[in-house]
Amino acid sequence: MQLISIMRNATFIAALIALAACGGGGGGAPKPQRTAIAPRAPVTAPAPPWSRPTIRTGGPNRATNVRRTGIGGNGYLDYGCISDATRPAGWSSLFVRAGAAGNGTRGNPYGTIGQAIAAGGDAKTVVCVAAGTYVANIHLGMRRNHILVGGLNGNFTARDPIAWRTTTMPTDLARPVIDAEAPVELVIDGFVVTGTHARGILATTWDASERITLRNNHVHHNGCSTPTASSDCGGIEVGGGRTVAVEIANNLVEENGGGHHGGGIDVGGATENLGFLDQTTGANDGFGTVVTMTGLVANVHHNVIRNNRLYEESLPHGAGMAIGMHGDVHHNVFFGNDTVSDGDHYGVGAGLIGQHDRGGSASVALLVVRNNWFEANRTTKLGSAIFLDQYTVGYVYNNVVVRNFGTGAIIVDGNCGDTCAGPNGNQGRNFATIVNNTVADNDGAGLAVQDSTAHVYYNVFWRNRDADVDGDIESLNGSPGADNRIRGAYNIIDFDPAQFPLLTNSVSGEAIPNLLRSLANKDYRLTDPDNALQPYRFDQAFVPAIALPTALQPPADDYDDVPRPDGQGRYLYGAYGR
Repeated sequence: MQLISIMRNATFIAALIALAACGGGGGGAPKPQRTAIAPRAPVTAPAPPWSRPTIRTGGPNRATNVRRTGIGGNGYLDYGCISDATRPAGWSSLFVRAGAAGNGTRGNPYGTIGQAIAAGGDAKTVVCVAAGTYVANIHLGMRRNHILVGGLNGNFTARDPIAWRTTTMPTDLARPVIDAEAPVELVIDGFVVTGTHARGILATTWDASERITLRNNHVHHNGCSTPTASSDCGGIEVGGGRTVAVEIANNLVEENGGGHHGGGIDVGGATENLGFLDQTTGANDGFGTVVTMTGLVANVHHNVIRNNRLYEESLPHGAGMAIGMHGDVHHNVFFGNDTVSDGDHYGVGAGLIGQHDRGGSASVALLVVRNNWFEANRTTKLGSAIFLDQYTVGYVYNNVVVRNFGTGAIIVDGNCGDTCAGPNGNQGRNFATIVNNTVADNDGAGLAVQDSTAHVYYNVFWRNRDADVDGDIESLNGSPGADNRIRGAYNIIDFDPAQFPLLTNSVSGEAIPNLLRSLANKDYRLTDPDNALQPYRFDQAFVPAIALPTALQPPADDYDDVPRPDGQGRYLYGAYGR
């Protein structure tokens, strides 16, 4: 199956992030001493997940800075729980209400979710669960078909997971609250999942055409809260793969604690057959030629992912989210995620990490990161907001990246280790195309590049601060031969033209006191597009960092989903088109 054929829109090609151990900038070298970056306000470690299982600490169920995010942001489906006419064809329904003692009908429901799962057996079963608290580890079995629906009132006549909370908590704290092994089809929609020391939701895969959908869930206070190298704790874990269809949408994932990676959400990869790379050619700076791209795409959208932590002592990866397969990560809020480590916050990819390392194999994954809000995510190594690592080719556009802590709010890193192979010494480098982002008011350089090529167009970098970096770009000394290539044009960015001669028609905006409307009020639109820098063009032409079988297209709309160009035919720099 060709990758592009399963995309909703060719512009929105998505990404894959794998969770293997990092090389290069994500490697396990000793922790260097850097100038400390003081946060505006300290972020306290979460309480143990079992001590406050019903308390939500991070804010509202929905966010206002990205439309339709969070629980209910895109409405609710019925699945036949209220009306039989809406039940999917070929599925049967069972009903559950806490404390009941019936036989699973709408009028006489079961009292536990486990009873319904057992009664459904191998059949395609919709389990409709009324509001209440259900204390049990819910194991959904192997290669089964389940749709679990929460947020229903006691009579099964209305559905609203915010008004009618269906809460699941474990009896065995060492096991996930809800888990399934290689489900044929699995939907979990409308549950509060909390209180385990393991993963809140775990769905393993065999790369056997599984279909997994998680919607409208509140996954909080799960996982680890002390230093650990385990990857088996945190919020959500979904195995990925070339044939695995994943949708994670409109969830609130907060206050979970992980070990090595994916404290909030972890989407795996488990395959070497995504994008076939011919490494024998010298194309693309010696990296090779991407011949084909196949496989399905993880669609992760409209979630609020906040205040998740990682506690591995050496180098945790992806406190908010980690992904290892093709993915389209869009319209999410990443807020306050932290690679706590052993207290020094030394990790990579505090908000999001994409990592498709397969031991140097000839496979690449494509990660599209678009229309997201990244704020207050924290690391003291690299990648406070977005980290594209190890064969995860990135297309990053229309993101607002603000007030994060750590060098490289956006970073692209290769997979060379101590040296890079290949005819030009450049095999193993990585690539990112970065277009129309607003990267402002971060404590740390806005962009970092190591063993990689970054193409940068139409972005606004402004008022970022890093005591160890001169300007907005940190070009890291990586592996021998893998010199960084930072190219592009038409950016507002603070940089030294002599150091980055391939970055043309770009200027610093630091001398303009009101380039953006208000940092204090978090209004990151251009104050006046007709200022002296003229931050707009009448076309959207750009050159991708690496040629793919299907060319990347310029953004058709802006961060607010408003069509580009504006009423005067201008394509404004940055995430906002108005």
